[in-house]
Amino acid sequence: MSVHTTTPPQSVECGQCGDQFILPAIEGSFCSPECHNEHRREKLADDFFETLEHDHRFCLSCGRQVKTIEKPPERNSAGKSITDAAIGWEHVTEHGEFGIKSHIRDDGDDDLDVPDLDFEDGHDPVYVYDVDGEDHNVGTFTDFRDPLEPSIRADEPVPTGTVCCCGQTDHKHESETLRKRLPFTTAHYLTLAVDTLRAEDKTDVRVDRDRLFEAVLEHQTTREAFTSAVVL
Repeated sequence: MSVHTTTPPQSVECGQCGDQFILPAIEGSFCSPECHNEHRREKLADDFFETLEHDHRFCLSCGRQVKTIEKPPERNSAGKSITDAAIGWEHVTEHGEFGIKSHIRDDGDDDLDVPDLDFEDGHDPVYVYDVDGEDHNVGTFTDFRDPLEPSIRADEPVPTGTVCCCGQTDHKHESETLRKRLPFTTAHYLTLAVDTLRAEDKTDVRVDRDRLFEAVLEHQTTREAFTSAVVL
């Protein structure tokens, strides 16, 4: 007489939603095709924003292109190669201007630190920059609370560069506060950035503009709205 034992169904955690489910899994670790597709959209969206962050032509917060790069000729008038020494010439677009770059302040928590914003009494955002380890506000009544020295010595440099008309002063910084000021404008310029980077073979992501604007209407964050609009 033989005895047969049955193995209880194995329960595992979905790699996307975190729910427990009974095997078999979809594509190795997902409980449903929907979770697998959501994971793929998140991956494509994250890759796009990482590309945008490291492409200094674009503002990561709003997606505007703040400058263009004019590539130099391969050789100068003397016939010598110059491409090894020169990347190109930068030209500021209508969305950018030369100004003081922001200083990220670390407040000690786990949240993403963004340039210091001051909306007191309805004033526009105020960014701070660092001079010799001290934070200084720039641009509104806060100058009187935290005044600058009459002049800044050469050994106390102020970081400068191309700043965006949306209010972001460092293209690598991401501020949802700035995005929410004009959410549909942000969505529009992000789609233009997608088109530009796709044309340059720098991203594979595609987005559904209508779905993106619908997600913005649903008051999702910019990243959530963008992710939901990724076309698989």
